[in-house]
Amino acid sequence: MEHNEDFARLEQFVEKLLDSHNQLKNEKNEMLAQLQAKQDEITELREMINNLQEDRNVMHDRVTGLIDRIDEWEKSIDQEGAGQNSDPEQSGTRKISKKSSSLFNAAAGQSSEPALR
Repeated sequence: MEHNEDFARLEQFVEKLLDSHNQLKNEKNEMLAQLQAKQDEITELREMINNLQEDRNVMHDRVTGLIDRIDEWEKSIDQEGAGQNSDPEQSGTRKISKKSSSLFNAAAGQSSEPALR
């Protein structure tokens, strides 16, 4: 009789081990599927970041071009206005525009490195 009881306990123990093994195997497969989904999401997000950085660079180049054109325009106005009019109000207007131009240049001079990596 003792052998039958020991054998029954051994069978139960082996069944529990097999159940645990199968459960762990299923959990592993689920985790691998989740890992793959996360890796796919990371790849998609990296592509999105690259696209946004490209868009940002294009916008930066366009804004820089506009600022350069404004600077050239202001210089041509200053050259045309030099000697024609010595009205203090006119020169004050040019000083303000030069100040605002320097603000644009300061903004354009900021790093174009991406904030996210």
